[in-house]
Amino acid sequence: MKTTFFLLFNLWSVSFGQRVDFCKEDITFRLDSVHLDVEGYYWFSNNSNNSISTDIFYPFPSAFGDKIDSIRIYNISAGQKQQFKLEGNRGISFYLFIAPHDTALVQIGYRQKLNGDSAVYILKTTQSWDKPLAHAEYKLLVPDSFVIKHFSYPPMKFYEIQNEKIYYWEMDDFMPTNDMIFSF
Repeated sequence: MKTTFFLLFNLWSVSFGQRVDFCKEDITFRLDSVHLDVEGYYWFSNNSNNSISTDIFYPFPSAFGDKIDSIRIYNISAGQKQQFKLEGNRGISFYLFIAPHDTALVQIGYRQKLNGDSAVYILKTTQSWDKPLAHAEYKLLVPDSFVIKHFSYPPMKFYEIQNEKIYYWEMDDFMPTNDMIFSF
């Protein structure tokens, strides 16, 4: 039976009438037959004349995989570890402050044990932000002996370096219509 791993990436915020924009992401996936490691950089902008303080919710795929572990968040803009609250097995939330006409850069990483032969990164939730990502980059690193049988988005570039295969995607003005699926 084929089990699909869903990595939901549907961030949202409530900021009392002011809008935080999710404008860019740069994500590196490391995949083997046991784990998916995710290391992502996420840019949030405030194009208003006022500061915005908001909670960001980052969901995890609790219904489609084993426990998420090694969760870490670093607010690069503030130069400090970011405190977060575990929201049961649904995800995490964290507080974000963005000054007027500024951008916050946050690094989020975690690991999930796989229980099947696919990994899915949900891209379509970008639509909930009502605008495309200005820029998105995705890298998938696998051991050189690891075979990916199917990609929902064909890689734009492929490299073999030392004992790894690296698949690469880069998009501008990106409003996903599909999720990214890695089947092995």
